[in-house]
Amino acid sequence: MTVRPWISIISLALTVIEFCTCGNILMITMGGTKSHKIPFWELARGLIPRGHNVTFLNAFPSDFVLEGLEEITPTSFVFYVRNFTNWDLVGARMRGEEPVPFIDMIRYGYEACDVLLSDPETQSLMYSGQRYDLLILDGAYPECAMGFVHFYKAPFIYINTVGMYVGSLSTAGNPTAYSVTPFLARPFSDNMSFLQRVQNMIFYLMGNLMHSTMTRFEIQHILSRHFGSDMPAIYDLSKNVSFILQNGHATMTYPRPFLPNIAEIACIHCHPPKKLPEDLERFIEGSGDAGFIYFSMGSSVRASNIPEYFRTMLMTVFRNLPQRVLWKYEADDMTDIPSNVMLGKWLPQQDILGHPKIKAFVTHGGLLSMFETVYHGVPIVTLPVFCDHDSNAVKAETDGAIKTVIRDTRYRTQVKHRQKLLTDQPDTPLDKAIFWTEYVMRHRGAPHLQSPSRNLNFLQYYSIDVLLFMLLVVLSLYSIVSRVFRMLTKHSVSLELPRKSIKVE
Repeated sequence: MTVRPWISIISLALTVIEFCTCGNILMITMGGTKSHKIPFWELARGLIPRGHNVTFLNAFPSDFVLEGLEEITPTSFVFYVRNFTNWDLVGARMRGEEPVPFIDMIRYGYEACDVLLSDPETQSLMYSGQRYDLLILDGAYPECAMGFVHFYKAPFIYINTVGMYVGSLSTAGNPTAYSVTPFLARPFSDNMSFLQRVQNMIFYLMGNLMHSTMTRFEIQHILSRHFGSDMPAIYDLSKNVSFILQNGHATMTYPRPFLPNIAEIACIHCHPPKKLPEDLERFIEGSGDAGFIYFSMGSSVRASNIPEYFRTMLMTVFRNLPQRVLWKYEADDMTDIPSNVMLGKWLPQQDILGHPKIKAFVTHGGLLSMFETVYHGVPIVTLPVFCDHDSNAVKAETDGAIKTVIRDTRYRTQVKHRQKLLTDQPDTPLDKAIFWTEYVMRHRGAPHLQSPSRNLNFLQYYSIDVLLFMLLVVLSLYSIVSRVFRMLTKHSVSLELPRKSIKVE
């Protein structure tokens, strides 16, 4: 009588063990701005309660403790990124200069890689004896992390944190037609004129050439030095990505054709607003019917680096507004603060965006901020300064959320429509990300989802080699027929019979 309950318990335990995909997961982002961390954090929040052990390697020491998450921030890597990103993005944009020249982006790629891999904390992680069942890498810059893929011999997936970046998608074999895929650092949409398509292709070709040069001749050498001479080619390794969690959505980053091993998870970090701290709530309530504006330039623009003339201009604009202004400003050097402006070194952005009195969000145009403003249904005014901010801002302008957003109700109507489209999904972005992460672990890389197109080169992928072969065949046949015809013409045989004259008397 006591045996049956035990059999049931053992059967249940065996069933749980059979279907459990709990494992050790290593997350790595080489991103130079803190916003790259956020999608990883949110996925970790979902994975840890399900029994997974998550380690996160990045360049930004955490502001809070997420129980169950081990964060590793190598000191030399942290300092390198902090110094490299001490840039004047706003000033450069206002002077008509490239905020971050392409050559500096390339330099970051290989210098940051060498700094990370040389750091004692990274070495300690690698040689601790800990093994990992899955690696989750940043698809915006996964090349250096391919060394960890080779070292741990584990399947890997991407969180493509920069939704407008398609390099990782293309390497995995996903179609990325330049005619409808705007280059992330140009102010183009997916509906380009002929001249824009010409410029778009030129930027893609230049970008691909620079990326290939950096990867094949710089990063490859660094990885071979740190991981041994048997380090495989980076592009060959990156083609084998098991799955890509794309930080995008058709309503935000354009509709695109995706392979089965790609899922969109835009707004994985978005959440309903919570109650604001008392000081913020009092300030907002004091705005009356005029409401308030929220101004933040994200994590890529430091307040201390904003040019003085730009700050003066902003203060003049804000001072003359009937609305109150909440401004995320990290420095302590502001003195002439208008009475309708409140500064905060850190502000709960999503809780602010979800407040019923907000009238507009003035932002740098970063992708996560764009997701949040649509999720909460707030019109935006963008001041794009860097990287994908141009393309994000153009998308917002196309969707009707720029210019006179406070007075003209059609902008709020338009963004509310986008809000419905973004949130009308069968499951949440986090649930989707968790499912596919564990799916890859259950199926040991899920190679059945990968397309053979990833192994084709440019000529093979677009069947240019086939077209050239067919052209060669046609030209050969034409040449043969022409030669035969000329030979027949030259050696033609006369069929005329000899004539005999007959005299008639």
